Formats: sequence, structure tokens, C-alpha cells
Amino acid sequence: MKLLLTRTLLSRTAAALLGGAVALTAVLGPLPAPRAYADPASAANQALVWLKTQQDATAGLAFDGLVDSFEDYWGPNNPKQIVYTYDQAVAAIAFITKGERARAEKVLNKMRDIQDPSGYWLNSYWYNNGAGEEIRRHVGPVVWMAMAVMAYEKQYNDTRYRSMAVKALDWSLQYKKPHGGISGGWSGWTNADEPWTSTEHNIDLYPTLRYFASVEPAKASAYNSAADGVKRFLDNTVWNDSLKRWNGGWKDNTSLIDPNVPMDVNPWGVLALGLSGTRNYQASLAYVENANGSPGTLANPKYKQTLTYNDQGGLMTAYDFDWTDEVKPAYDDNGNPIGSTGPDIWLEGSAFMSAAYYLQGNQAKADSILNELAKKQGTSGPSTGGLPYSLKGTHNSYWTMAQQNCVSSTGWFILAAQRFNPFQGQYMTGSGGGSDTAAPTAPSGLVSTGKTSSSVSLQWNASTDNVGVTGYTVGYGSGSLNVSGTTATVSGLAAGTAYTFTVKARDAAGNVSAASPAVTVTTNAGGGGSVITTPDYTAGVTKTSATQAKIAFTPTVNALYVDVHYTVNGGGQQNFRMTKNGAAWEQLVNGLSAGSVLKYWFTYEKSGPQYDSPQYTYTHTH
Repeated sequence: MKLLLTRTLLSRTAAALLGGAVALTAVLGPLPAPRAYADPASAANQALVWLKTQQDATAGLAFDGLVDSFEDYWGPNNPKQIVYTYDQAVAAIAFITKGERARAEKVLNKMRDIQDPSGYWLNSYWYNNGAGEEIRRHVGPVVWMAMAVMAYEKQYNDTRYRSMAVKALDWSLQYKKPHGGISGGWSGWTNADEPWTSTEHNIDLYPTLRYFASVEPAKASAYNSAADGVKRFLDNTVWNDSLKRWNGGWKDNTSLIDPNVPMDVNPWGVLALGLSGTRNYQASLAYVENANGSPGTLANPKYKQTLTYNDQGGLMTAYDFDWTDEVKPAYDDNGNPIGSTGPDIWLEGSAFMSAAYYLQGNQAKADSILNELAKKQGTSGPSTGGLPYSLKGTHNSYWTMAQQNCVSSTGWFILAAQRFNPFQGQYMTGSGGGSDTAAPTAPSGLVSTGKTSSSVSLQWNASTDNVGVTGYTVGYGSGSLNVSGTTATVSGLAAGTAYTFTVKARDAAGNVSAASPAVTVTTNAGGGGSVITTPDYTAGVTKTSATQAKIAFTPTVNALYVDVHYTVNGGGQQNFRMTKNGAAWEQLVNGLSAGSVLKYWFTYEKSGPQYDSPQYTYTHTH
């Protein structure tokens, strides 16, 4: 069984349609000859224009807010209307790097809305009617959405999408194998788990698991253990130490290494794992650069290609998807001709190489690749700023590569030009130092600056870091709170209760410091009420009489319903549909007395899906 990659794959139907591209071009006439922009920065600005246009194309349709994966240049009456899950992650991260937070949130909000309760997304969807297009649940795209959440959190210090990412990772870990790697997921085409473990999506998993382990104490043990297994798989099963590059993966059904060597696993490995570590990962870039088979074959590959890119005979030098440099007829699974193999330029993958070279400290090489890719960037009409998936549209031994402008190539062009590493959720320094592995110093001077019956305010001295501290995590018992500065107020605490607090510093690479010295604070015994504020709602309890209190919930976005669940002094759980009063939803609780402890939580609707809040505590006063 050949390895099936999980990035922007064409469906079988869409791949077959590409066979008609030449005939359609003959009818419509040749496309305008593109030109190169002056520099990667201005080209990235134009790429952003195209990405915005693709997002606006879904307005008013079932998946409003997602980004149309392909530019439909075949004509307005023949649109594909496909959104790939991987593309949405790339687009969200690209928007983040360009300061387009609202557009990134549109993507993340809709992906949160359509996430299956178990944690997965399908590989792709028809965005006009909301139906699944590629009925596969592959680990790679699912983890990329968690990576987009990581980038959002690191850049904005906002955890509103954290639960979405955690569900995605939890779903992925069900596919853990004895070799430590995580296998491919599930296929609706065979109604069975995929019988392969790809190098690519395990590269995705490793830094993502490490990051969320560092910020989610409840998941730290499981995620770090899984990350350890993934790292062993990468270093010891699929790394080829004699050739200093990655193999494509492992075939679980035959217990054999996949001999195929798609180019992307090499720059992705550098971006995810750093220049060196257990293995000399950056040596894989030299492998890609120097492989020079003539013609290229699996045994003697060739990735770097110089090909004509326009009708005037202009030349373009960049990298192909795989080793195939021999021109041969290509056929689909049913024996139908779908073009040919042969030399091509894969624009998305070439952007990977640019980013990896920049991480290595070779800015000149990184920029030269981007300047080559910009030769195919659209310069007019709806094509402005877009980059095609491939130059020639050849069959690359996996599928026929599209020649349309698409999100994956255009989004990755932005990431490479912005010097952003999505595997770490951070900007790169380009110093040649590789990934940042140094943790910040531990915070010092932690003290309490105030307290109530339900909250404690804290302050501490800033940590230092070789690159820069991005935030702090306050830990207390099984709870935690992430903040960006050196103060925090922890709310929702029980009255008259002792809490022990520590603080850890985080940097952009996800490195976490040792804990500060602990401080123990006892909340006040009384308390007339408490207020909790989250991105989704404001909630709390107020005393209305000696024997009664009112629970209130005010959603940020109008909710169709809000249910409250509570216990009094550890008694039986009560469940009520709350009564709406203006913008707030309310519920009275009777039969209280001084010192009664009310534990409560909510189930609420938001834009279709249903969510559960954490549990909060209120202590009734005299």
C-alpha cells in the first residue's frame, strides 16, 4: 500500500478533472504571463490579497469564513468549492503572520464549529453545502489545526481555541503503534484504519504535543509520553542515517519501511526538530539539494529542477515533490490515463525549503527560492498574488498535481517570506542557531497582592530568556492560568480555602522554566458573590437574601439555550434550563444558609455547537 500524504490532496474526481486542463486552456486561451515582484516582502503582501479573496469566496455559504482551496480559473460556472482542512490551518497561520487576526479567527471559529465531537475533521469539505468531499480522517490535517491554535496562542496569548486543539490531539493518539509512531487515521474509502505511519504527520505531532504538554498540566504526562514515542519513531525507524535523510514512513501492514522519499519530510523535519539533535537533521537539506539523478529514479533521485515557466522561455529553478525525473505515462487506480510523470516544480514544497534554509541561517538561499517562486505569482484580476500548486501538473507517483493557484502554495509562500516556523508557532531568527531549546529562568519574588473569598491576586519578578519570554503559567492544585505579564488574578476559588501557587515562564519555542518558589494563600471566609469572565461569557453568583442566591450567565454571542448544573454542600446534582432576562440567563437557588457551598457549571449553545464550562464555586454568606 503506497503512502498517502495528508496535505491538500486532490480527490479522485478532482484529479481526473485535471486531465482536461489542457483542452480548457485551448478554449479559454493562454493565461497572462506572470512576472516576479521586486522582493519577497512585496510578493507576500500580494499573496495576502489573494488569500483574502479566497476567504471572501465562501461568504454566505455553508462554510462561511473558511478559505477556498483553489482559484477557480476554469470559469465561474465550474467551481470546485473545496476547502481542505490542512489548507485552513495554513491560511489561519498565514493570516496571523500578516496581522490579520480577525480573518484568522474566522477560520478558527468555523473549524471549531464543524469539529466532530470526537476531535477529528475530514480531510476536506464542499463549502457550498457543508458535505464532506474527501471522506478520510487523517491525522496530519487534524494535527495541523492544533498547530494553528498553537500559533494563535503564542502570538496573541489567547487560549479560546485550546479545547479544540486538545480534542484534536486526543483523537490522534488513538492511532499510536508499538513502534511509537502515530499511524495515518481512518479511510472512508476502505472503511478501515490506514495501514501506514507517515514520517510527515509524525513530524507534525512532535512539537505540537510538546507545546500542549507544556501549557496543559492535565495532559502533560500523556502528551509527553506520546511525544517521546514519536521522537523514537522518527529518529530510529524512519531516519536513514547512512543517507542523512528521512524515509517516507512505515507500512504497518507489512512491517516494512516505505522506500519512497517525498521531498517535504526533509525541510519539515528541520523546521520541527531543529538543525541537529539525536540526528543531523539539517543534512537532509543537502541531500535534497545535491540529489542529481539523470534521469531521477527512486534509487538515484533528483529534486532540484530548472524548467521553463512561461511562453517566452523564462527559466525557473526550484524543487520537485519526489524523485521521479523520467517522463512516463501515468494512470489512475482504474487504469485511466492522467497525464505523465516527469520533472516538475512543486511550489508549496519549494517554500518549505526556503523556510528551512532561513532557519539554517542561509538567508540568501531562502530569498533566492522565494524570488524564483514569485515568477509564477499572479499579477492581475482574481489571480493577483496567487501561486500554483505545481508548474507542469505532472503525476508525482501519488496524484496528479494541480496547476491552479491554491492556498497551500500561496499560504506557505507567506510563511516563508514572513520567516515564520509553523511547527514552533514562532518567528525565526535566521541566526543559524536552529530551534530555541533554552528555557527561561524561573520567576522569582512571587507574592500575593490581595485576596477575596473567591480570588487571589499575585505578582512576581520577570524571567529572562535567550530569545524572549512570551508569557507565564500560574499553577494552583489541578488548575492553571496563562497570562502575558507579571501579575495575575486567579478567580473562581472556594472561600476559606488554602491554595498553593507557583509560576512558570514560557518562551516562543514552547520551552518552560522551572517553577518559582511557592506561595500559599488562604481565601477570605466570607463572600457576597463572584464573577467569572471568559471569551465566551461572563458568569457568577450574587446573594439575593439570607437563603437565596442568583446564578447568572451572559454569553458574548447570543445563545439559543443555557443549562446550569449545581450541587449544594455536595448533595445531588440539580439541572435547569436557565431563564433569559435581557442579555443574561438566570437561575435562583433557594434553601441556602451561611456557609453553604454551591458548585455550579454550564452547558451552553454557541453558533450551533454545544459547550461545557469548567466548574465554579460560590460560598453563601450571612
